Amino acid sequence: MPDRTAQTNSDSDFHGYLARNLSDAYRLAVIALDDPIVAQAVVHDAITSVWISANAGSEPDADAAFRRRLDAATAAAIRGAGPAREVGDADPLEAAIAGLSPELQLVLGRSFGPWESPRADGHSGDAGHDGPNVGDDAFRALAARMGGNDAATAPAGDLEMRLRALYEARDPGTPAPLQLRMRLQQDQDQAGAAQAVAMAGRARRHRRSGWAFGFNVFLGLAVITLAIALASVVDVRASAVAIADPTGDPALPLTISDVTVVQRNIEGPGIHVAATQRTFIAAFPASPLWHASDRQCLADVVGTINWDGSASWVGQRAGHVETLAGDPSSLSAYIAGPGSYCQLGQNVSSDGGVTWSAGPLPGSPAASPTWLAFDPAHAHTLLAYTAGTLSASPDSGTKWTARQSSVVPLAFDSTGRLVGWTSGRLFESSDGGASWQETGPGPADRPDTAGATSSGVFIGARDGLWWYPLTATPSHVQSGSVFSISTLGDDALVLGADAAGRPWLGTANNANPGFSQAALPPELASLQISGGGLAVNDSGAVVAFSGATSAIAFVTFVY
Repeated sequence: MPDRTAQTNSDSDFHGYLARNLSDAYRLAVIALDDPIVAQAVVHDAITSVWISANAGSEPDADAAFRRRLDAATAAAIRGAGPAREVGDADPLEAAIAGLSPELQLVLGRSFGPWESPRADGHSGDAGHDGPNVGDDAFRALAARMGGNDAATAPAGDLEMRLRALYEARDPGTPAPLQLRMRLQQDQDQAGAAQAVAMAGRARRHRRSGWAFGFNVFLGLAVITLAIALASVVDVRASAVAIADPTGDPALPLTISDVTVVQRNIEGPGIHVAATQRTFIAAFPASPLWHASDRQCLADVVGTINWDGSASWVGQRAGHVETLAGDPSSLSAYIAGPGSYCQLGQNVSSDGGVTWSAGPLPGSPAASPTWLAFDPAHAHTLLAYTAGTLSASPDSGTKWTARQSSVVPLAFDSTGRLVGWTSGRLFESSDGGASWQETGPGPADRPDTAGATSSGVFIGARDGLWWYPLTATPSHVQSGSVFSISTLGDDALVLGADAAGRPWLGTANNANPGFSQAALPPELASLQISGGGLAVNDSGAVVAFSGATSAIAFVTFVY
């Protein structure tokens, strides 16, 4: 967040500004957009753009400026969603709302949303209209689109009750999401630090002493205190993520209990997922509404998914994700891909995906690794494969050792045995790819995906799921295109699609390599996908259904 040059409002002023505006602004944005991800981006940009403005003035002026900015940004987001909001499986009321102008949609949200507390615009109470005429005009326009011809239809009628029920169902409640609040606080801390540095520089240039020197020291200590406090909040958040899982080990053989949608209506196929010991991480390409100030490569939306399937999407930037891996033995995670200015690099997390730090990739690669995985038997040990070179890192990607490898690594099993491939042959390594031993025949073409167990490897290809045991001939397990395989012990979770692109999800076990297919919710079963990803740990699994319209789901197992 840039230095607020024309004002020197304190951190307490900022907290007051958030207290007056953040919660209801986020609720209104979610109600109007019906998309928490875009809503968080819109509110963040509105909050920060007004706070850094030199013309914000008094509290009422700042709040009024914020409301104008929020309205404009939310209206722009509604327009950006385009006609897609009016089609599909939307009910008639949602379709009618989507057919109104963005400005009228906002008026309806303010007038008929479930407001119970005074709002930042000075209106209070349940109705909270922008004005009786404006609210009534918006309602009449909605009634007309619904086919109502009576302009005197009272808002107390059936349509108003349906409208209020819809907005109440969309309402995320209070408070605003933790990571949105953390990100705003981090922006404020950075602004305070920049201001402290500037003041210290002026002090040195003018050789100030006495009370001015003491005041600058006080500011420096305050910034350090705020930084420590923020680090503590992040650490507490990461610790909570790490220990909150109340489940034990899944029952064997692995059985899917439920599949729920975490996020849908994602534009485009570029979704990546990973699992650490206690968290799940998901990333997908951002729309221009996200990080609109970046001049070249937009950072992906990266978020964490907890053991109960709850997601936090507005987190720290971690570049554009091309490859993502999580450590099954720790909270480490690793992203390879272009940074904000398209420079190839890495981002590493040590707290399950809550925070990230940037750095270079191993060696001088021309592209991101084509394969990336942590060794489950050795915490923080990461392997990366790129065009005949296998690199290993003992510290989650800080230091690397590279060697040439004619064997392409495919997957680790739970004991740390690494399975590899060359055309027509399969191999195994017990030393992280330093040496390889042939185990038997393999597919002629490089597998699209693979999952290793103690007695063989499941291999996915365009012609289905195959089981390659160590001591017998391979067998065909399931027809269709296989996009991703993730193993938990000797069981595998498999994502694929039929010839029409309709997704299927199921489990397989190496002792009896049959396939048990799970029932998918209608909003997932109706998708047409061309790819996807899986990541699993003891808490469940996260699944990416990738296509022209994509979705992310959470899977729970029988325990």
